[in-house]
Amino acid sequence: MKIYDREQKNKKNKKSRELSALTLIEMIVSLAVVMFVTAIFIYNYRDSNKRTDLIMASQVMVSDVHRAQNNSLGLLNYGDQTPAGGWGVYFDTYVPDRYVVFADLNAPGFSGSQLYDAQIEGDVNKGAKVVELAPEIRITGIRLGLENLRQNAAVTFLPPDPRTNINSGGSTSTELYVDLTDLRSGTTKTMLVNFLGLAELIN
Repeated sequence: MKIYDREQKNKKNKKSRELSALTLIEMIVSLAVVMFVTAIFIYNYRDSNKRTDLIMASQVMVSDVHRAQNNSLGLLNYGDQTPAGGWGVYFDTYVPDRYVVFADLNAPGFSGSQLYDAQIEGDVNKGAKVVELAPEIRITGIRLGLENLRQNAAVTFLPPDPRTNINSGGSTSTELYVDLTDLRSGTTKTMLVNFLGLAELIN
């Protein structure tokens, strides 16, 4: 009887160990599946955030061009003076993490090499706006027309129409293209401003 009980007990112990091992294997497989699904979710979430940062930055840039246009239409003062050349937006690839909504204090229609004077025309206390781009979003290209690459450019709106002036270092154009790139993904959005003052994203 004792031998039979011992055998039964050994069989139960063996079965219990087999069940424990099976449960451990199932648990490892389950954890692996959960980790895999989590990794996919995190990757997609980060990728989505990158796209959102770039889309938001490019849409804000378009709205800031419209802001400069509205400032000129409304004859908005810069401090205590009305800007002779209206309001504009200045872009520079040497300072690629920002751009400036500024008051053009030069003579109307001026398109010389000095597009924008930060000390005189970019004072935020008088109404200018320095727009800092999101981290890893940069201005990577400025073109007058499709082919003419430039280091910097400004689009200004001369009241009362307002008439649109697109210039860079003495050169003028009927179209300005500004590329914003997310450095993490390499994705680029391009803004076009034309001679009518229409600003839009074209990709």
